[in-house]
Amino acid sequence: MTALAVVTVTTVAFAQAPAAPVQVRENAPDRHTVVKGDTLWGISGKFLKQPWRWPEVWRMNRDQIKNPHRIYPGQVIVLDRDAAGNPRLSILQSSPEDRGIIRLSPQIRAEAREGAAIPSIPPADIEPFMVRNRVVGAETFDDAPQIVKSVDARVTFATADSVYAVGIKPEMGKVFQIFRKGRELRDPSITARPWYKWRHNEPDPQIIGYEATYLGDAKVLTDGDVAKIEIVSAKREIQVGDYLIPQPPSETMAYVPRAPEAKVDGLILTLPNGISEAGKTDVVTINLGKRDGLEPGHVLAVYKPKETFANPRFKEPTLNWIPFWPKQPYAEPATLDIPEERVALVFVFRVFEGISYGLVMNSGTDTLRANYIVRNP
Repeated sequence: MTALAVVTVTTVAFAQAPAAPVQVRENAPDRHTVVKGDTLWGISGKFLKQPWRWPEVWRMNRDQIKNPHRIYPGQVIVLDRDAAGNPRLSILQSSPEDRGIIRLSPQIRAEAREGAAIPSIPPADIEPFMVRNRVVGAETFDDAPQIVKSVDARVTFATADSVYAVGIKPEMGKVFQIFRKGRELRDPSITARPWYKWRHNEPDPQIIGYEATYLGDAKVLTDGDVAKIEIVSAKREIQVGDYLIPQPPSETMAYVPRAPEAKVDGLILTLPNGISEAGKTDVVTINLGKRDGLEPGHVLAVYKPKETFANPRFKEPTLNWIPFWPKQPYAEPATLDIPEERVALVFVFRVFEGISYGLVMNSGTDTLRANYIVRNP
């Protein structure tokens, strides 16, 4: 099962230092033919030591990064150098004459379908978190429709049962997912609200999201202030009070990796469901979202924090045990420090208002634990 972590992050504006030159892998090929199953990250990893810096080698501007030219199976990606000797990636453009093709008339123009374009990261790893969220933003449940009554006298509901719900608006569509609100997630970087400032109609600023249990899917049968819905599929028992969230659209991850423009400084906060470690292709949740400028495609680096431990070689001089005797210097320090170590990259692939999902990418054999540090790559 894909592991889920929660990351707490704060941002401030800063001026980024000039990035070091992009480094090409020693064994990088001159070209690569795109095949089905390729990803943007995987292809860039064939050429570059830092795959997330692919946009720089493609010479993409900001608009192109947000809406890049799609890359399809069969295209050939070429690595060469510009006049200054910097690496450059491009799609090989060949004319019909180069391929020995004679163009006849009438001509039919064929275009690759958008769905055939390769994604940035493996869709299978993120699909459960695109359409069946495990953690959702705090705003998700604000005014969300709820199941309020059964059609008959049942207390719990299953597949093919009909129930009544309120709060469904025409713009929400006809297809919904059913969730149960779980444990609230608090951002420790935000000062806790004093009890005397509590207001029942004001949200707690520390709550950035909720763990949510996915229960199943439903569709609207009849509209109205009290709508009738049918439970299309039930993964667990459904009850009165459970929430209905509109089915999100299926997305192809076309965004390419890049560093955030704002400074990021945070921690991995929790690993729920009894999971103590997260590794490559596991999903983490970041307490940073649209309101903070985070976007799909942003890459964050994860660092193992400095570790201080007792020095097993430390011995206190015997004379130091004598009261009022001048203290003798230690031959060895009492504690030792292991410095911070970068262990992974996280690719942000879905962003809510104040919380986001990221996929652990380059982690090698290292694993991520609670309290690991998250910063700009």
